Amino acid sequence: MAKPPTGTPSQQDDSPVKSTEAGASLATSIIERWNKLEAGRNYYMSQWENIGRYVMPRKSFILSKTTQPNMDREAQLFTSCGVQSNQVLAAGCMAYITPSDSRWCSYEAPETTESKDGVDEYFAQVTEIVMETLANSNFYTTAHEMFLDRGCFGTAVMHVEPGDTDDTPLIFRTFDVGTFCLSENHERLVDTLFFRDKFTVRALVLQFGIENVSPKTKKAYEMPDGKGYDDEVEVIHAIFPRTDDQRETGKKDGKNKPWASIYVEVGSKHTLRNGGYDEKPFFATRFLTWQKSVYGYGPAWVVLPVLRQLNQLEKTLDTAAEKAVTPPLLVPSGMQNQIDVRSGGITFFDPANPAAIPREWATVGRYDVAVDRVGKKEREVEKAFCVPLFQQFTQESEQASGSPITATEVRARQAEQMANFNPTFSRLTTELLTPLLHRIYGILVRRGAFPSPPESLIEQNPKGEAYFPSPKIVFNSRIALAVKSMEVAATDRSLQRGLQIVQITQDPSVLDVFNFDAILKGGALSDGVDPEYLKTDSEVGQIRQGRAQAQAQQAQMQQQAHMADMAQKAGSIKSDSPLGQQIQKNAPDVGSAY
Repeated sequence: MAKPPTGTPSQQDDSPVKSTEAGASLATSIIERWNKLEAGRNYYMSQWENIGRYVMPRKSFILSKTTQPNMDREAQLFTSCGVQSNQVLAAGCMAYITPSDSRWCSYEAPETTESKDGVDEYFAQVTEIVMETLANSNFYTTAHEMFLDRGCFGTAVMHVEPGDTDDTPLIFRTFDVGTFCLSENHERLVDTLFFRDKFTVRALVLQFGIENVSPKTKKAYEMPDGKGYDDEVEVIHAIFPRTDDQRETGKKDGKNKPWASIYVEVGSKHTLRNGGYDEKPFFATRFLTWQKSVYGYGPAWVVLPVLRQLNQLEKTLDTAAEKAVTPPLLVPSGMQNQIDVRSGGITFFDPANPAAIPREWATVGRYDVAVDRVGKKEREVEKAFCVPLFQQFTQESEQASGSPITATEVRARQAEQMANFNPTFSRLTTELLTPLLHRIYGILVRRGAFPSPPESLIEQNPKGEAYFPSPKIVFNSRIALAVKSMEVAATDRSLQRGLQIVQITQDPSVLDVFNFDAILKGGALSDGVDPEYLKTDSEVGQIRQGRAQAQAQQAQMQQQAHMADMAQKAGSIKSDSPLGQQIQKNAPDVGSAY
């Protein structure tokens, strides 16, 4: 197994570090910063709760916390369009961006790597190990919850820690909105996460050790018969980048790592742990951004007014359907308590007084108009959640008329749907997936999970310390391929234009501007061809070199045969004749060769 190069810390990222000098001051500063971040987040709390009522009721208790299952919010829903649309979006992202049953990404050599000897084979093994590790972890269940949060609230956070055993090398988790605060750096990238939640006394002691908790928590834990085990303690976990003046040069222990990881007991203002990480351990992804706000803006924000109207329309339709089944009756005053509206019921009336017959009343309405409005608003919601895009991937490739769809038409339809989804897909890869995969790579390198890398891959920093350069991440999911297919479609149009020019000018050299190898290989990959089915550039070069040598040999043999034929013909001509003298002068080597 690969060992970390010299200079790469191999201890657990979040190792506990006792703080006896500045623990109270550090805790106070963390709590004060939380209060500032919380003040900037408060506006979103009510908005998230309103959105959650219509899209994810189980997570809509944001202002009013609850720990028990509560179906009151579900009971107030008369339409599940928002819930189902968000579920389709999350399931579609799982199936077509991070599918658990196929390789959706791969590691490749960084651009700075000069020598390729053994590098491609190494990263192919790295990719397989990472995919297997993710499959055996809780990544996919956590990712599904993250996609649900992202579609509903517009903001989601995923966190990854190294596990304690080889069986669980990676542990993933998400944070519910309303429990965390975020902050951006100067590049508008989220680099700060403050998470606040309640932990039991027993959980804190198990995680941090009895010697690291506050005296109050320790006293509760030591109560006889475990009476204080389940008392709750409010804790803040702060993660942010450390500045150079916050670290001691040359030290690589927890409190001197590039990323701070500080746990604080709020009530006691006590620092539980002052640790750190080698890489950024959390990743906040926004569906879209709201001007300069750090928090995201998702499809549920866009269609919240529509969902409210849709809920009211469905309620009205239920009322209309109920009236149609059990219509209101206009009953003569003398027939009070004499009307039997049950199935097969009998009601007696005076035939001498036809006006005294009970009859339906106020049942005239346009039910069909309401149904049309419901259908229109449901389509608006589904479009906002990109449901048509994922339906495009799953539906049969036939038109409504029954005629087959050509590949060009399929690409055109996907391109139309991808135009709406592409911005948020780009955010997903840059804000979450790419840095997450780099983080996973770093954890597994330090754990020694990969084979020994080739020497050409190990580089040195200015301090002379050896390190692994960050690999290149390539996405191979169906959505990623659909994005690439848009480039392929543009290339196809350009080639067709070039062929037209060739036909007009009769000059094939105009096509020299195209790299046909790259076009063919890129098109095959975008169409979903497994990369293993394609030869590498070096293999293609060897094949072409062998073909060129064979062609050269064949040309040489043909030339020799031609020369032999000329020599044979020359033998029948007298050497002292004018023609023979001319042949000997122009080809003196022919006679000597044969």
